[in-house]
Amino acid sequence: MALKGPFLFNAPIVVDKISSTQDVVKEDSFEPFTPLVALSQTAGRGRKGNQWYSPPKAGLYLSVKFPKEVFGTELGCISLVAGWSVSKTVDSYILSKIKWPNDVYVNGKKVAGILTEVSKGFVVIGIGVNLNVKSFPGDLKKWATSIFLETQTEVDFEEFLELLLVNLNQDLNLFREKGFLPFVELINRKLLWRSKRVFVGNERGKLLGINSKGFAVLRTCYGKIKEFPYGELSLRPDRKIEGKKLAV
Repeated sequence: MALKGPFLFNAPIVVDKISSTQDVVKEDSFEPFTPLVALSQTAGRGRKGNQWYSPPKAGLYLSVKFPKEVFGTELGCISLVAGWSVSKTVDSYILSKIKWPNDVYVNGKKVAGILTEVSKGFVVIGIGVNLNVKSFPGDLKKWATSIFLETQTEVDFEEFLELLLVNLNQDLNLFREKGFLPFVELINRKLLWRSKRVFVGNERGKLLGINSKGFAVLRTCYGKIKEFPYGELSLRPDRKIEGKKLAV
């Protein structure tokens, strides 16, 4: 498959088990542009420090860091760009949707998530994808899924990783050169719950889409247009599950 633009990544480092790819990549000694990929994590985490369910050899957990200046000033949109790349990759197996601001869903359940952090002059992109998870614990099974559960077909880890890196390279190069604008309509076409009544926190309205800044745009029941730079999007206010909230 031909790559568009210079290849951003060094050869990936793949390990069987690690504490957290995100934490290791943030260390000063870890080389920028080098994806760290694990088959399982013992201390994986998602947004807001939520625990990430990372069973052995059932998912793909990747982190990579870039100097902030590589992507200019629109760093707040990187999670959506990476989400677009992940969603395209998942689409090779089953059609997916992008949930603002940082998740990928299949058939109404979460199959992947993106965590973007800025640390010591670097932007760190973390990606977790449920490839071959056969089951989820407790209430997690109500809103999490895997490609295997949706297709009943095992996903080849190396094949998925190669395709993901190709998509990330193409999209991050476009983002670096053109900014976020080329992605707005692409993401809106795949946006979960677009045109539905949703909540961002406790604010309710019709989800119109995202704008050129990556903000969620809602029309409230009073007809007012509101933009949200961040928040938790759901069909109910302040969605929680029993016990400690988990990310997948």
